[in-house]
Amino acid sequence: MKRTAKILSAVTLVSALAAGTAFATGAISLPDEVKSSSVKLPRGVESQAEFAQHARVTQQQAEAAALAVMPGQVVKAKLDDEDGYLVWQIDVRHPKGVTEIAVDAGNAKALAAEAEDDDDRNDNHGGANENEDRHERS
Repeated sequence: MKRTAKILSAVTLVSALAAGTAFATGAISLPDEVKSSSVKLPRGVESQAEFAQHARVTQQQAEAAALAVMPGQVVKAKLDDEDGYLVWQIDVRHPKGVTEIAVDAGNAKALAAEAEDDDDRNDNHGGANENEDRHERS
């Protein structure tokens, strides 16, 4: 039984790494917008505390899912409402810049990826820097 669990864990890890490599090389492409997710938010749910009540995926699981498709360093993670659907928005810094990965808050599936413009991040956030981004990570 333990051997089977180890084999499944190894296969899952290899699959995640292969998916990350394929995404990074352009073999897999994600849309740049979230079309839907497995968690539809009821009307009036707007705060992080309310979002957390509806999420079935932890921040750590969402970060792992994002890093599986875009290896790098997580610099920001938060729950967000995307057109009525609950997703984790994970910002990953990598050698080519920062990419925002939307991860389904119900099943940890990567739904969308969008390159972030570093100039916009710094100019539009009152001179925010990497240290401030890390503090936003909860």
